[in-house]
Amino acid sequence: MGRLLYQIDDQAYGVLQPAFDRFRQRTGGFVDPYGDLIVDSQLSVLISEIAELKVETDLLTVLEACRDEGGAIVFVGD
Repeated sequence: MGRLLYQIDDQAYGVLQPAFDRFRQRTGGFVDPYGDLIVDSQLSVLISEIAELKVETDLLTVLEACRDEGGAIVFVGD
């Protein structure tokens, strides 16, 4: 069963949105505040896009741990 690992507020989403947009362009996966998305095999792409922003975020640590454990991450919108 899943568990809450990280929560993104509107401000954090705004900072991360360029990475989410590039992720969508590369994979078709849409991380948005209202929809749900499961990311598994494309996790490395999302990690790369967030890392390129060079912003400090705990989300990157959560995603890397999930990738290293071979898991998937579920983004759940409002």
